[in-house]
Formats: sequence, C-alpha cells, structure tokens
Amino acid sequence: MGSTHRMFGALTGTAYAAATGMPPAQAAAFAALATVTSSGPSSPDVDQYRGWRRADTLLPDEALGAGGPMQHRGITHWWGLPALAWWALTQVPTGAVGWIPAALLVGWTSHLIGDLVFGRNRGIPLAPWWWHIGLGLDSGGLLEACARWTVLPAAVAWLAAVAAGAPLSWPVDVIAQLVHP
Repeated sequence: MGSTHRMFGALTGTAYAAATGMPPAQAAAFAALATVTSSGPSSPDVDQYRGWRRADTLLPDEALGAGGPMQHRGITHWWGLPALAWWALTQVPTGAVGWIPAALLVGWTSHLIGDLVFGRNRGIPLAPWWWHIGLGLDSGGLLEACARWTVLPAAVAWLAAVAAGAPLSWPVDVIAQLVHP
C-alpha cells in the first residue's frame, strides 16, 4: 500500500495547498513534503522498521495491555498524535516557514486516513493503541489498485492545476472543449 499512501499524501498535500491559496511553487513543495511523511520510515509505518522493531523486542510494552503501544498500528497510528501536533502548531508563532510542519502533519494524517479505509481487521486506534476502527477494505485489492492508478492521479492533476491558478471547473472545461471544439 506504500505507493497508494504516497499518492494519497500528494493528493491531500495538494488539496490543502489549493484550499489555502498557496502560491504554485509553495503548493508543489507542500505536496512533496506531505508525500514524504505519508509512507515509509517517516510515516506512521515507522513501527514496521528495524529500529522500532528492535525497541519493541526490548521494551515490555505488552504489559500495558492490548498488545502494547509499540505494535504495528499502535501508538504511531493513533489520530491523537497529529491532532496534538496540529494544536501545538497553532500555539506557537511559526512565521513564514509554518507551512513546513503543517505539510509534514498533512502527510502523516493522510496515512492514517488511508489505514482507516484500507487494512483488513485493523484500521487505526481510537484510543492510543487499542480499540481499532476502520472500514476494513482489502489493502492490495482491486479497489485500492483502481484508486491508486486512476482516481488519485487524476485528482492530484486537477488540484495541482487549481493550485497553479486554473479555475476549479478546469476538468469540465477541458472535456467540454474536447467534445464541442
């Protein structure tokens, strides 16, 4: 699901940038940074990488119940972490670079949304590492593949054009010109 996470990170980053009216270059940078934290070791899936796994074997976190916070889709997948980080961003002056941590948070959050939708039997935890909820759609299934290769790229292209100054109706206008030149 890594490539789907990256595509969804690009989409959510582009959507946020377009919705907030960022200039095109900043919007592209925002989307790129959101993509960085949407998948891999800089995302909630850090809990699947060697250092985290090693720490999990050394720490008796299972004693905390429900498999412990170090499990996959444990504390790193809890929605409360990005919510707390977002709140913290609103409490401190960030100046002209405040969009950088916001982009990283948008990417991290996009990963959680993806895992809420896809990922059989797990979802994400409502509580810090237990009480998982999710739609449970098949990760790696046909629906995810369809979203990855059609819907998400089209949405990224559309929102990138909007962020660059195209009207929101841009795809409809293009189709109308193709049908009625």
